[in-house]
Order: sequence, then structure tokens, then C-alpha cells
Amino acid sequence: MKRFFGLVLTVILSMAATSVMAQRKLPAKAYLTSAKIDVIEDRPQEAIALLDSLFMNYGPVSEGLALMGQIMVDLVSAASTAQAKAPHVEKMVAYFDSLRMCCSNEKIDSKFRKDCDKLVGVADSTEVQFWREFYNSGLEHLTSLQEFSGELSSAQDSETVAYYTKAIDGKADTCMAYMSLALKIDSNDYRPLVAIGSILDGQKKYADAIPWFQKGLAHTEDSSSLLLSLAYDFINLNQYCEAIPYFEHYFRLNPSDLPNANNLTICYIRCEKDKEAVATYRKMLEADSNHSGALLGIANFYRRDAGELVKKAKSLNEQKKEAESRATRERANLMFDTAVQYYERHIKAYPDSLAGYDESGLINFILGKYDKAALAFKKLTELQPDKVDSWISLGDSYFSLNDFNNAITGYEKAVALNPDKKILWERLSFLYLETGQTGKKANADQEIRRLQN
Repeated sequence: MKRFFGLVLTVILSMAATSVMAQRKLPAKAYLTSAKIDVIEDRPQEAIALLDSLFMNYGPVSEGLALMGQIMVDLVSAASTAQAKAPHVEKMVAYFDSLRMCCSNEKIDSKFRKDCDKLVGVADSTEVQFWREFYNSGLEHLTSLQEFSGELSSAQDSETVAYYTKAIDGKADTCMAYMSLALKIDSNDYRPLVAIGSILDGQKKYADAIPWFQKGLAHTEDSSSLLLSLAYDFINLNQYCEAIPYFEHYFRLNPSDLPNANNLTICYIRCEKDKEAVATYRKMLEADSNHSGALLGIANFYRRDAGELVKKAKSLNEQKKEAESRATRERANLMFDTAVQYYERHIKAYPDSLAGYDESGLINFILGKYDKAALAFKKLTELQPDKVDSWISLGDSYFSLNDFNNAITGYEKAVALNPDKKILWERLSFLYLETGQTGKKANADQEIRRLQN
């Protein structure tokens, strides 16, 4: 009975004290003592009201700010979900930050800055503890999310798909909520930022993921993975030009990662930055003199530019500017020669290089080097015996060399694969006539008539 009476009396006295304190200014210690009683008796709102009065009357008081922070700690712990914890976490951080500022402000009376080292130490450790709790909770949900994603990928029926899709969305939201709580405590730690970005990436929300990765990039010393994440997010959005700065930065940090350097050249080409692409190819060759993409990339640029010069030379010739036309054509031939050199380097490094044989064969044919063209196309027919165009090119090369017998072999292989190419039968008819193969000529003429009808 005495215990019950004592408890009631304490409550009555506290309520009376609260009412009186709301009406007049009391000593700072009175506010603090009464607030502590309210905290012990699980009356946080009354304690908050008293501490608000303390701050209103006396300004920042270290013990009061620490107590207010602890009240928020209790409210955070009592809340059952990340969403419910959020407003209390914000206030906890705000009060602990105010505590640190109060303790470091020498203009505030020393009697209101008591036990600062102890109080700030408790605040620091409390925030570290909560940060770990929130981040680890987020990681747990992220792990579950990844497991559910694996289950979803193997799900067969629509009901299972719907279940895992809903579960994944829920896990994603919860994970992001916990990571957001961690960020409220320390907004400069890149790990929660990266986690949120990764979740959005997994949901293919690339535009939403990018700002999180960008924030994380500003706070991490190991930036390589984030630079790639940003670059590929922009690529997934078909924004190749925006991906370039991140690939460039990454390549400066990782000059030996040639696959991603090659992806940088793709972005350059799509954004019409040809000089930058070629310069990157050359850097790649410095790291690996036989890099396939770099050799073909440079060769293709020379071949393309040579082709443009050929068109320009033709235009100049039509304008009766013969001297300029010849000079332009000579420049084109030099570029063609350089392209062939790179294609041949590729062939030497990769003996089964289809692109190397095809392109070098075509260029040599254009330059009138039919013997070299024939060698390239012969190798191509060995590598791709079922490709009609390779046999045609081989036949054309031998035809240009007046090697009619070998030309016939090439064209015959071509019509065997595609008997409906009339021009090939016409070429064969001529060659059969020249080589005295009357029976074959008659058959070729018959095929010509068939295709004419």
C-alpha cells in the first residue's frame, strides 16, 4: 500500500511541477531533474516539454541536449519499423549535433557545458551503434532480396512469379528505408548510398540509381566500381556521351583494364569523338600490342577515312580538278595501306581473323593488288567455306589477274551455294568460252535463260 501511495504521490508532484514550470522560469537544474523523473516514469512527452522550456529560458544546455537525444534513442528503439523510426532518428541526430556544438562553443557559460567529454562520447557511440544496426539490417534485407531474385528467375507459374515480385518490392523498400536511416546518422558514408543505388539498378531504375552512385562517388576513396556503375547506367539509358567522363576517370585509374577501355572507345565513336577513340586505341596497344579491338579499331578508322577521300577525289575529278583529285587519291591510298598494315597485324596475332582477311582483301582489291587480295580471300574461303561472298571475291581477284581457271573455281563454288545469281552465270559463261569448255558454257547459258524468265 505504501509503495502504491508513493508512486501516486510522485506522479502528482511531477504533474504539479510540470504545470508550475510551464508558467514561470525555474532554475535549470529543476527542469533537468523533473525531466529525468519523467523519463524514468516513461512519460517522454512531458520530459520533452520540460526540456523545451529549459532551452527556451537558458539556451543550449549540454545535459539537457544529451537527455533529449536519449529520449529520441528510446523512441527509436520502441518503433517497430524503419519508417516509424525515421522521424525520431532525425531528431536524435539533431540533438546530438546540437550537443557537440554547445560543448565546442566557448561563448556559452561553462555551467551549461558540464560533462561534455562524457556526454559527447555517449552520443558518438550511440550513433555508431545505430548506424551499424541500420546498415546491417539493410544488408540482411538486401541478401534476402538477392535470394528472392534468384527464385524469381527460376519461377514457372504466374502465381509464384507474382509472389516473389511482391516480396522483392517489399524487401527493396525495407532495405532502402534502413539504408536511409543509416544516412541520417552519417550522410558521408558511401556504403548506404551504394546499396540504395544497387537496389535501384537491380530494379532497372537506372535514372534513379545514378544520383545515389554520384553521391557515393563523392565520399569514397575506392571509386573504380562506382565509376563503372555510373558509366553502365548511362549506357543502359542510351546516354553514351554522359558515360564518357566516368569511363575516362576509370581508365586513368585502371589503365590495364582494356575491356572497359574498349567500351570507352565505343562511347567515343557513338558521340563522334573519333580522335579520342583512336588515341584510346593507341594507349590500349601500348598495354597490349596485339589487342584485337584496338588493332581492328584503328584499321577501321583508316579504312573509313580513306573511303571518304576516294569520294572526294571522284568529286574533284568531276569538277575537272585533276591535280587535286590525284593528290587526294594518293592520300587515300596511303591511308588504305596503313589500314592494311593494321589488319595484317591482326591476322598475325589472330590467324583465324575473319575481319582481318576480309578487310585486307577488299582494300588490296581496291588498290589493284589482286594477288594479295586473292591470298586473303582464299584464306577466308577456308575459314568460311559456306559464305558465298568470299567465293565471289576470290573469283573476282583471280579474274582480275587473268587467272581464268582459278576464277572459274571460285565462281563455281559460289553458284553451288547460291544458283540464283545471274551475274555469276554470265561471268562463268564468258570464262567457259575463253577456256574452251563448251559443255559448261551451254549449261551456264541455260541457267541464264532460267533466271531471265
